[in-house]
Amino acid sequence: MNNQPKINSLFSKISKGKQKIIQKIQHSINHNKILSHRLIFCINSGRSGSNYLSELLGTAEEVISYHEPSPSMTGDYLTMVNKSEYATSFSKRRFKSSAIKDILLKIPDDKIYCETNHMFIKTFFDVVAQDFPKIEVIILRRYLPKVLKSFIELGYFSDKNQAWKFWMSSPNAVTAAIPCIDVDVNLDQWDLSIAYLIDIEARAKRFQQEYPGINTYEVCLEELNNFAKVESLFEQLKISLTDSTKKMYTQKINQRKETKKKYSGKQDISLSHCQERIEEYIQRANDLNISIPTTLALESY
Repeated sequence: MNNQPKINSLFSKISKGKQKIIQKIQHSINHNKILSHRLIFCINSGRSGSNYLSELLGTAEEVISYHEPSPSMTGDYLTMVNKSEYATSFSKRRFKSSAIKDILLKIPDDKIYCETNHMFIKTFFDVVAQDFPKIEVIILRRYLPKVLKSFIELGYFSDKNQAWKFWMSSPNAVTAAIPCIDVDVNLDQWDLSIAYLIDIEARAKRFQQEYPGINTYEVCLEELNNFAKVESLFEQLKISLTDSTKKMYTQKINQRKETKKKYSGKQDISLSHCQERIEEYIQRANDLNISIPTTLALESY
């Protein structure tokens, strides 16, 4: 009687059993590795120095830094949070967490993952806050009239530049953190830009309220030209300065001068006019009993 088929079947079952055990062990190792990493994200509006911050933090000995890694969470993901509450698209947007996990599995255990993507506060803050236990967040601000000037020069919230629609949330988004003074179609480029910038600030405050257990660090871009401030930030984040940090901290990144010239043409946009438009918007909001965040970067450094 030939018992070989039975023996082969038995060995096959044992082999499959071993494979399952190995897979479970590997899954546990991967899970623990993912959860052991620190992650640093950034709340910012865009055009506020997030690329520079990414480069600066990337000079730290412990940090692997990204600006807007794939998936950048623009386009369809932005449409989801413009049109529906966060809970509606949570499972689809969790794709971002999966992508970050893949990166964490490839980097050394002692490295910190950093991403300064301005989409964080719009399209994926909630999913990463749930999926990763060791998150910290930098709230990056830049003198608001300068940010507004950059928005206008780049044609954001206008027909001159169609690309902004893929990454700038509507001030009247379902997920907005503050009421807008009017619907989008009734506002010009200036008021739409200002409303967006104020909403980002309101989203930052909402984030701090909803996630009190996550440490946040408030930073002004202009202060990072002072090396003592850079040292202070690194100390707060418990990351180490290097020679590259010292060489890096005064560099200006992502000026986009040619792009600005393309969209603004001969239009002369002064900071004083930007300041006036912001003040006018805030006054109209106050008249509508809309409470504007007091943390807007309205003081020049």
